[in-house]
Amino acid sequence: MFRRLRLETQFILIASFVVLALMVTLAILTTNRLENAVLNTAGSLGAASLETFVAPLISPEDIERGELSPGVERKLKDLVATSALGQHVHELKIWEPDGTIMYSSSGLSVTENVVFEELERALAGEVVVGRTETQKHQYANGEERGTSIEIYAPLVRDAAGQVILVGEFYERPDALLQELSVAWISTVRTVLFVTVPMLALLFLIVRSGSRLIDRQHDDIKRSLTRAVELSNQNRRLRSAADNARLEAGKLNEMILNQIGSDLHDGPVQLLTLLKLRLSDLASPAGERASRHDVGKLVSIVTAVLDDLRDISSDLVLPELDDMSLTEAIRLAVSRHVDFTGRDVAVYGQVASSRIDAHLNICVYRFIQEALMNGERHAPGNRQRVSFATRRKCLFVRVADIGLRADATAQSVGSGHSGIGTVAQRRRIRAFGGRMRTVRRDNGTVVIAVLPLDHGGGFPDG
Repeated sequence: MFRRLRLETQFILIASFVVLALMVTLAILTTNRLENAVLNTAGSLGAASLETFVAPLISPEDIERGELSPGVERKLKDLVATSALGQHVHELKIWEPDGTIMYSSSGLSVTENVVFEELERALAGEVVVGRTETQKHQYANGEERGTSIEIYAPLVRDAAGQVILVGEFYERPDALLQELSVAWISTVRTVLFVTVPMLALLFLIVRSGSRLIDRQHDDIKRSLTRAVELSNQNRRLRSAADNARLEAGKLNEMILNQIGSDLHDGPVQLLTLLKLRLSDLASPAGERASRHDVGKLVSIVTAVLDDLRDISSDLVLPELDDMSLTEAIRLAVSRHVDFTGRDVAVYGQVASSRIDAHLNICVYRFIQEALMNGERHAPGNRQRVSFATRRKCLFVRVADIGLRADATAQSVGSGHSGIGTVAQRRRIRAFGGRMRTVRRDNGTVVIAVLPLDHGGGFPDG
């Protein structure tokens, strides 16, 4: 809850708590020091009053008897009741060294003599000042009320300077309480007068910083919102680009299919008709003189028809539409084997059974071109096709193993091979894949990597 408040609100709450604690602490320290000072002053004045007004009234005979004469007691009562000393002293006691009370203005007598700590310190010549909050000996009725100031001071000394009587009197705490109250209020006012302007100035500074932070926070939020919008827009554009690339591949295959169909339905059909007519001319019923030439023409037309049929067969691949990826790869290898009559080793299996005709055509063309290049440039090498899937990508590897490809053969067939390789790279890039050719001392390896999800990229790592 506190963390959700604004910065200046948090500051003023914490600062107010600190100032309040500071005021209380300073007030307590100040009043304690003032109280100690007042008590010490009261003790000094009380000791002087005892020595001035009380000690001369006590004779050595009174000390020997252990009690005061009636005349001395009357004088002490009058001193406490009517004199200037009695205006702030409301009780007077005289103690003997053994803890016996020689005189008490209230008539108090102790039932058990106890030498307490304050009496011992006064007998040692020290003035002891305290409060009646702590009971030091037996008190008369009302002496503990109001927490009076309690003073013990040496009263009479012998010839050797040893204290033989101790005087105790109680002063009313009215003046002390008034001084403490004034000190408390004065301390609080001083702290307030000093800290309130300082807090106000610091609050203005903190509020200015808080507003600056709020503006920066709003700017960051707006920047983040724009960044998210740009990211979404880039994702949509990338998706649109991927779809456009796939559509381009589909359109390319449709164009190739149309070309194949046109070749098959147009020139192939006409050449077939021409072959039939020329075959009739080459029969015994035709002209004898031109039979040899017509036969040569028929053989040429037959070759052209075979070439056009081969082209049409390569351009149109409707059988790949319903095949899995593994079946398409094995079909490409089997057709190459049927055409060349040489065995090709095949290794691999694709776990996915999803059918993608366009990906099948891309892989089919890649294997067909790679095997044909190997047959053309390294006819004596063994050929091997391996494929596998890893991290949502298809890896196809076509290798010929044996001797290094002949440089002469590569230069002779560089025209066709170069065009085919460039076309294959473009086809694979259209699917978001990549292609690499590695030439070694014992042959050549061609590797294609294609994403299976058509996402236009490869997994990280």
